[in-house]
Amino acid sequence: MALNRIVFTIDTVIKQEPIQSNQLPSNRLQNIPAGTTFVIQSYSLPPGNNDHYKITLENIQFKGFSNWFAFAGHVQIIQEPIVVATTIEAVVNRQTEKNVARIAVDRNTLETQQGFLKLVFNVDTFIKRQPIDSNVLNDQSKQLIPAGTELVLSTSLPDSTNTVRLPIQDSHVRFNLDDIEIKGFSRDWYAFIKHVGIQRVG
Repeated sequence: MALNRIVFTIDTVIKQEPIQSNQLPSNRLQNIPAGTTFVIQSYSLPPGNNDHYKITLENIQFKGFSNWFAFAGHVQIIQEPIVVATTIEAVVNRQTEKNVARIAVDRNTLETQQGFLKLVFNVDTFIKRQPIDSNVLNDQSKQLIPAGTELVLSTSLPDSTNTVRLPIQDSHVRFNLDDIEIKGFSRDWYAFIKHVGIQRVG
């Protein structure tokens, strides 16, 4: 099934008004790193201002808002079926080590790129503050993320073997988000390893 999604092609900000970001206070702006993809409920070009899309995010809010404006030159709206990524479970199953997911990234190709890996959501699933069943967590400790979302990760650089390691605990991967907070947190989220994969940004 094809979904409406918005892909951020360069580092940018989404805004509460379709004006220059330097005219808005920080609580009406949200940084979004290049490579991020969100599922959107709806989008439109605002009347009289055809260089910003008005978007409504599916399930996710930033700073209490799900409705935002995005500069059209920094994003693409796509309507395509979800391409399922290799799950983190499959990656771990190929390894002898089971307490980390080893992701190969050639550090020579990174240059100055910061967020170079993204978490790809193959199914609707929760990210959580603890690696436990979402049913026992309160709303502040979990966030439903729709299938088709891709969130850029903040990780260490690849080591001398061109490997990035992400911790695995109780069948969940622990991760940090690059430049965004969900429910006030960017660090130490968990996702079930059967539901997500990791890909290189770009």
